[in-house]
Amino acid sequence: MWFIMTIYEIMWMLALPALIFIPKLKAQWKERLLIKSTEKRHFDIWIHAASVGECYILLDVASHLERLGLKIVATTNTEQGKEILSNGNIENLYARYLPFDFAPVLKKAISVWNPKLVVLIETELWPALLYTCKKRNIPVLIINGRLSEKSFTAYRKLKRLWRKISPAMIYAISEDDAQRYREIFGEKRVALMNNIKFDRIKLGDAKSSIKSIIPKEKKIIVLGSVRKEEENDLLWVIQLILRAYPDCIIALFPRHMDRIEWWKNALREKGLNYKLRSEIKDSSWKADVLLWDKIGELSSAYAVADSVFVGGSLKPCGGQNFLEPLAFGVTPCVGPFIENFKWVGRYLFDEGLVIMVKDKKELARCLIQNAIGETDREGIKKRFQAFLASKKGGTKTAVSAILNFLN
Repeated sequence: MWFIMTIYEIMWMLALPALIFIPKLKAQWKERLLIKSTEKRHFDIWIHAASVGECYILLDVASHLERLGLKIVATTNTEQGKEILSNGNIENLYARYLPFDFAPVLKKAISVWNPKLVVLIETELWPALLYTCKKRNIPVLIINGRLSEKSFTAYRKLKRLWRKISPAMIYAISEDDAQRYREIFGEKRVALMNNIKFDRIKLGDAKSSIKSIIPKEKKIIVLGSVRKEEENDLLWVIQLILRAYPDCIIALFPRHMDRIEWWKNALREKGLNYKLRSEIKDSSWKADVLLWDKIGELSSAYAVADSVFVGGSLKPCGGQNFLEPLAFGVTPCVGPFIENFKWVGRYLFDEGLVIMVKDKKELARCLIQNAIGETDREGIKKRFQAFLASKKGGTKTAVSAILNFLN
């Protein structure tokens, strides 16, 4: 183990000078190295959430812990994630970028923050972080744990290392995920829990913060959480829909804001009329595509949508959250690549509450058919509510586990 960790540390030493030139990391460089962080704060818990979805889970858990007066340092990998954590209105929560997984940096972080417990959300297995915590006798807990087949194959190659620096306990969200974790970390360290994301789902109503900016005479087709890998296919889908069904508006939500420029250029090159969400003040605007350059309004768009595609699924990106549209009574279309959401199971597909398409042609047909047809929103919501009833409780399990380790 010592030899592997030494090689890993040398690789970080060689890589660090080059990381400053990566655009996404340039603004995070000093914070990730804790260059100006010398003031000791003494937190009870260090919780890490990779990106946006995990940050919302973190806030749900932290909202319960703050009632007990616990101090939390919350880290994330992305700018959007940090913005969510900073604006989460959680008392005694300190939002930071995750320090680089380099032993000297992590030693400094632990010395400055002095956590009693480290909690990782979903699949954040950083070797130097686990190794440093192990040496400092700080227990590490994984909650809402999931481990894809692809990640499992990679981790299994170094199973002996992972066993040496294993988390104290892992709470997995499905039997498949649990079995993969058991194979790597051992039987006794893995337990099951319901996915906290089920707790986050609340049935929506007809109210929407964006309803006033949507032209009433138009059908709304939402393309949500679109990933870079599927952009060209979805550009083709947009053109086909607008030719076949011009009496609609495409509400386009890129998963990451840095793709807005690509979409602006691509739509312009295809001669498609678009407006940026940030330019819209009322419903008097006219365009075929409303390009969303504002964070936090996807749920509001689902509330007024007539038809929905949930991205990250037309190409092998793992998929995005297709449960959210159901909460507003809309049957979403998804592509075949939903690896990240296999924990949901087959029930929703078998019952026709979610429609899986195999390619961009099927997607275009599905979106048009859903937009033209009548939607029984209340019926869909009731069926979805019945499904959710048996899936909740993950937050309570996670909070109990955290408190047990603290005590």
